[in-house]
Amino acid sequence: MIDLTFNNLTADRSHGRVFFEKILKVSAKETGLGSKKIELSINLVGEGRIKALNKKYRGKNKATDVLSFPINEKVDVKSAKNAIINLGDIFICLPVAKRYALREGVSLDFKLAFLAVHGFLHLLGYDHEQSFAEKDKMFALQNKILMNF
Repeated sequence: MIDLTFNNLTADRSHGRVFFEKILKVSAKETGLGSKKIELSINLVGEGRIKALNKKYRGKNKATDVLSFPINEKVDVKSAKNAIINLGDIFICLPVAKRYALREGVSLDFKLAFLAVHGFLHLLGYDHEQSFAEKDKMFALQNKILMNF
């Protein structure tokens, strides 16, 4: 079960809670969390907000497409029996996502699903910047989730 807190802090209302719940359910299933009770938030924000977060927490003074803020460094799926697993928060910059979708020749739906999955995996402790092996592992799982969406 997914307890999603969804906040859209932009004027664009084309994507809402239901869209993100669908991709998160597939993500949870493919990562072994399908039967677990998980909590997380997805926040659609503008460039000013994502830039401020990126500067404050990553030291990068620029807008980016997605940021994830996990509650824990690594989620232990096996030890979480009946407890609610609070994963953390995902921030997606809608204007940047729109630009990237256009540049990459993909739909905005695909780009937002991609960013939600990417952020979700970061909340679980995956880190593509850690090593090439970790990058390959994360991106393979990300692609598998997106193919099943």
